Amino acid sequence: MISKVLIISTNQEFSPQPVAPAGAAWIAEALRQAGFEVMLLDLAFEKDPKKKVLQALHSFSPEGIGISVRNLDNGDFLAPRSFIPQLKEITDLIKENSQARILLGGSGISIMPHRILDYLGLDYAIAGEGEESVVMFFSADDDYGMGKAPGLVRRGEVISPERTDWFLTPDLVRPRLNRWIDVRRYLKYEPVLPVQGKRGCTGRCLYCTYNRIEGRIYRMRDPAAVAQEISNLILTTGTHTFEFVDSIFNQPEGYMEALLEEIIRWNLHARFHVSSMSPHGLTEKQVKLMERAGITAVGITPESACDVTLASLRKGFTEAEVYRAAALLGKSSIKALWCFLMGGPGEDEATVRKTMRFINGRISRKDKAFITIGIRIYPYTGMHELAVEEGVIKKNQDIMMPTFYYSDRVTPEETREMLLAGLNEIGRVIFLTDTNFPSLGALRYIGTKLRLPSPFWSYAGYMNRIISGRRVIKHKWSQY
Repeated sequence: MISKVLIISTNQEFSPQPVAPAGAAWIAEALRQAGFEVMLLDLAFEKDPKKKVLQALHSFSPEGIGISVRNLDNGDFLAPRSFIPQLKEITDLIKENSQARILLGGSGISIMPHRILDYLGLDYAIAGEGEESVVMFFSADDDYGMGKAPGLVRRGEVISPERTDWFLTPDLVRPRLNRWIDVRRYLKYEPVLPVQGKRGCTGRCLYCTYNRIEGRIYRMRDPAAVAQEISNLILTTGTHTFEFVDSIFNQPEGYMEALLEEIIRWNLHARFHVSSMSPHGLTEKQVKLMERAGITAVGITPESACDVTLASLRKGFTEAEVYRAAALLGKSSIKALWCFLMGGPGEDEATVRKTMRFINGRISRKDKAFITIGIRIYPYTGMHELAVEEGVIKKNQDIMMPTFYYSDRVTPEETREMLLAGLNEIGRVIFLTDTNFPSLGALRYIGTKLRLPSPFWSYAGYMNRIISGRRVIKHKWSQY
């Protein structure tokens, strides 16, 4: 019978910033509450992760091992990098040095569990959320019992893409992040901690994997429980800035309002960021409520400011809504990072220029734009179906390693030339590849030491001056 479980968070990616492994902490807490002896090993800052894993195997002697995988690759068309070979080094080491029952999980695994199991030579993975499933898996005495864990995927198993038992509606376990993770190390790079109010996304965006990771049904936490978690983190860590990492913060209608009203009632004296919100349905009343609750920065994800591209990406809103959201946020105190995808289906010179006009003329002086070039193709997405239909990839092509879509109506180099010539202030624009510079971590550390107000993306103009000629926009993309 398994009594000791080691959870390993494998993410070591620092671009654009190190992210505390909240998901792994949720799993560790669920196992602890179920009576297991649990150790969480966070490899984020380890220079020799394999040595650290060996030490944990020898000192803790786990009977079960859960391996958390946040991302499969960096999603960067201009500088692609897969994290899977490094993951295989870790899993091979574990297999050579332990007889423990091994389970894969995390958002990266949920995207393509079968292919990753095959590549790593492992037998079991959990797709979707894992708090209840992981407890059932490690509590089981045999393969039949393990198979009852919702979302369990076995190597070689064939399942329906629309399988629904990956996503539960549990009373979500309070994550207790500071119990499992040395949050001080993350706070050195930006004094912000993640908070999640809900899971799930009902959107149908062409490229998105959230439906695979969190499901199409919203599971919302009690706003009072979220406020209590924030209060506890303030008391135990001393930080007063938090980021809501919900898939789309302002959906479904009504939940954001209930959550923010509860936060106001608690009088937490905290500041909040939002990692992702939609222009769809945004109102002046909502923006004012966000200001009252202490939200100072948001990431907003229109992906384009052109109806043609928005429709092809299946965003579910129009350019008129994008413009209205810009007007509302522009006159507020909230800083906004506007996120765009270039090279999607139907993208051409006209659609690129239309988005550039929006960036030039409608984004407030206090705001920034973040541009991703090309779209990563993942299985079970509309992007995959379209790429097959257009002959970009073959139907059964292995896309475990970074594989991208780019419109055949405009080349990457033509896009670069238009952006370089047409954007009025290129210093206000962040490209995904720009976030890979090694000096960025040092700048984040200095910013924290100087107690600069976050978010640190708001200082992009200074960063871009420092890296200057090394920026990706300054070098030809003709090889793509």
